[in-house]
Amino acid sequence: MRIVTLLPSATDIVAALGAGGDLVGVSHSCGEAWAHLPALTSTIIDTDAPAAEIDAQVKTAAAPLYHLDIDLLERLAPDVIVSQSLCDVCAVASGGVEAAVAGIASRPAVVNLAPFRLADIPQGFRDVGDAIGRQREAEALTERWHDTVARFQAIGERRAGRPKVAFLDWLDPPFAAGHWIPDMLQVLGCDSALAASGEPSHEVSWDAVKAANADIVLAACCGQTAARAEVTAVPPHVSVTLLNGYEHFSRPSPALLESLAILDDALAARGF
Repeated sequence: MRIVTLLPSATDIVAALGAGGDLVGVSHSCGEAWAHLPALTSTIIDTDAPAAEIDAQVKTAAAPLYHLDIDLLERLAPDVIVSQSLCDVCAVASGGVEAAVAGIASRPAVVNLAPFRLADIPQGFRDVGDAIGRQREAEALTERWHDTVARFQAIGERRAGRPKVAFLDWLDPPFAAGHWIPDMLQVLGCDSALAASGEPSHEVSWDAVKAANADIVLAACCGQTAARAEVTAVPPHVSVTLLNGYEHFSRPSPALLESLAILDDALAARGF
C-alpha cells in the first residue's frame, strides 16, 4: 500500500492507524517528523509574514493558495490519496486533487476528509481505514475516540457555572473559531461566545470580542504554535490565553483528544 496525505490531519490519521510506514508523500505542512518524505504541496502564501499580511494575502490571492506537484504524484504512484474538502485556505482543494488523479496512471483512490463538527471526525478514521485496509485499527481508534470524549464529557458535567468562552483561531484580524471548536467547549461544560458548532470560522472585531462578555478568551491560531501567535495585535483591554493551533486545535484528527486535555487544563488554570 502506497499512501499520500495532503494535509497534517490526514497524516495524523494514517499514523494513528499504524500505517505511517506506508506513506510515500505528504504535504509541505506536515512537520519535521515527516520531513524525510517528499512534499507534494506548496503555497503561494508567505507563512513567515505577520498575521495581518497573511490575512491580506489570502483575501487578495488571484490564484489558488496551494500547488499540487502532479509530476511528483505521478512518479510516486500512490494507491490512496487522503485529501480534504473542508477549507481551501488550509490545504489543496479537493477539486484540484480529483482533476490531478484523473490523469495519473496508478488511478489512486481519493479519500476526502470534511469534518465540520466534532462528531464527524471519527468518520474520517473509518473512511481512511477502509481505503488502506486498516478497518480493525479504525474501529479501535474510533472506540478510543468515543471513550476519551465521554471521559471529558463527565468532567464537563462537573464544571460549575458553564463558563462562557470566546475562542479565536486568528488574532490579526480576530477570527472566531467555528467547526469543531464549539463542540469541544460544549463537551467540557462551556458555552461558545462567538461561534456556533459546525459553522466556518469567521472574522469578528475586537469590539465584538469585548461585547461577548466572555469569562475567558482563548486563541489557537490556525496552523501556528502559541509562540508564533502575535499577541501585539491584541488590544490592552483583552486578556488572551494562547494555545497551540498547529499541533492541536487546527487538526481534526486524533490530535483533538490531546487538545481536549489542553483545553481542560487551560480552563482549570483560570479557575474554571
